[in-house]
Amino acid sequence: MQRHASLTGASNARLLLGIAGLVVASCAGAQGRFCASDDTLLFGNRLVGSSTSATATISNCGDQPWSFTDVSIHPATGPAYHVGATCATGITLAPGGACSVTVTFAPMVPGQTSGGVWLRNTTSTPDQLLTFYGRGVDAQAGTASLSFAPPALSFAAQIVGTPSAGLTVQLVNQGPAPLTPSAVVLTGPAAYDYSATGSCHVGVPIAAGKACWLTFFFQPAALSERLANLVVDSPQLANLAILPIGGVGIAIASTDADVVEFFYPPLNTYFLTASLAEAAFIDAGGVGSGWMRTGFHFHAWTVDNVASGAVPVCRFTGTPDLGPDSHFFTADDNECTVVKTNPYWLYEGLAFRALPPSSGVCAAGMTPVVRFLWPGTEVALLRHRYVVDPAEAARMRAAGWLEEGAVFCAPP
Repeated sequence: MQRHASLTGASNARLLLGIAGLVVASCAGAQGRFCASDDTLLFGNRLVGSSTSATATISNCGDQPWSFTDVSIHPATGPAYHVGATCATGITLAPGGACSVTVTFAPMVPGQTSGGVWLRNTTSTPDQLLTFYGRGVDAQAGTASLSFAPPALSFAAQIVGTPSAGLTVQLVNQGPAPLTPSAVVLTGPAAYDYSATGSCHVGVPIAAGKACWLTFFFQPAALSERLANLVVDSPQLANLAILPIGGVGIAIASTDADVVEFFYPPLNTYFLTASLAEAAFIDAGGVGSGWMRTGFHFHAWTVDNVASGAVPVCRFTGTPDLGPDSHFFTADDNECTVVKTNPYWLYEGLAFRALPPSSGVCAAGMTPVVRFLWPGTEVALLRHRYVVDPAEAARMRAAGWLEEGAVFCAPP
């Protein structure tokens, strides 16, 4: 699969899904209003060679007349659709007046197809599009099934306009028949934020029990949640196979916390703090002599700074005379909840805010903060360390520490 414009059927699917919906105006004062009985006509699966029809009624639900300026079939409409309408360019609907659009779906080949009818008009909501969707099926439908591994893709928060690292999904044919994709399409409101490359191609069969793969990349065009779907069709599928894809576009707010690492050699234990006062207290010997700065640190946000995409980090200390002589930090809400119930740990509150990784991967331009574990020979000797420097991480591995993966993503 190549970038958006090269995805089979992508331009049609994205266009129709992106602008579907008939808007009903609601403004004060005397005016004509555009109303519709349906904004989308869904035909579902229909046998090849059969036909079925559906009708949408368009009315003037206001108190002033309005006119159609363009009633035309969208050029992306598939050949399986036939449109008849009493609504027409130039006609005027008086208050209470109505006309209709009847769409007949008569598939001649298997596969999903879509279409639309423009209903442009002189109201305050002039650019209206009635959309319709249907899928032709034949005797092959249901002879194979497709699964995704993983079943969804969730990208880490990504700075708007910057590309992410790739996430890979396998498309697995569960059989029993070979499966030949007829469409591999990105749809949804943020479809153009995603691109993919890989071994899955239209017209290339996937044998039963085998798989192809696609690696996706995320480059958000705007802030907040960005949703899309990978839609795969094949004559052998009973229904479309759909993979949800999501990510969040963020604008990195200026960080206001520097998370500093300390080390206490007598106990081989490490500690993090984003508090200037706490760091100064440790430097002054407030928790005893022997604590030293390691020189490593990373950027984050204070607890009260609700920066876009940043989540609170829970801080724990070992239960005196029972738990480890160390601290533990997590930005995972589920992990925080579980550790709160562990008698070996005491919850001390929130330490700072950080960007979480997605499936263990940080967005491009971010520094992974990797958690290491020293298991010890007993609970009291268990240790954790949070490492940002690749050379230091290599030293920890060589020393026998166990790498647990990225737990925070630090902005530059």
